Amino acid sequence: MFEFSKKGPMADTQLTYASTIGSGSTVKGDFTHRGNMLLSGHLVGDIHQDEESAGSNEGYTAVVGKSGFLEGNIHSAHAIIIGRIEGSVYAKGRVEIYPGAIVNGDVTYSQINVHPDAKVNGNLKCLLSDLADNLQDGHENDQSLNNVLPMTKADGY
Repeated sequence: MFEFSKKGPMADTQLTYASTIGSGSTVKGDFTHRGNMLLSGHLVGDIHQDEESAGSNEGYTAVVGKSGFLEGNIHSAHAIIIGRIEGSVYAKGRVEIYPGAIVNGDVTYSQINVHPDAKVNGNLKCLLSDLADNLQDGHENDQSLNNVLPMTKADGY
């Protein structure tokens, strides 16, 4: 019925990282990244994407690697979780939670993929439902909603 790839997560090899916190390292304090970032060590603090840097419009990805442990929140355009988070994820784009990953907190997203054997202990909130609600409330001319089309019934149904 369902087909899942037997390969492990490819996130570590498919992205180029501008910032890395290596395995065995511990960092205390908030971390702001410009470009994609990989957490393979331990971070006590929040991860923020630098919204004012060049290229931030396309959105950067914060990755918590297999050996990564975050005690804090992620605020980034996209997030890939392979390790463990004690905190929430706030992504205006895509969130991927891979097998064996643990998220003890809420996840806010536009698109999400939670793989089998991943654990999310918190609430999931889809941002797209907020966009659809705004359309129904008469905000059709709002430029932030330009990729969402209202649905209508076809004639005869």
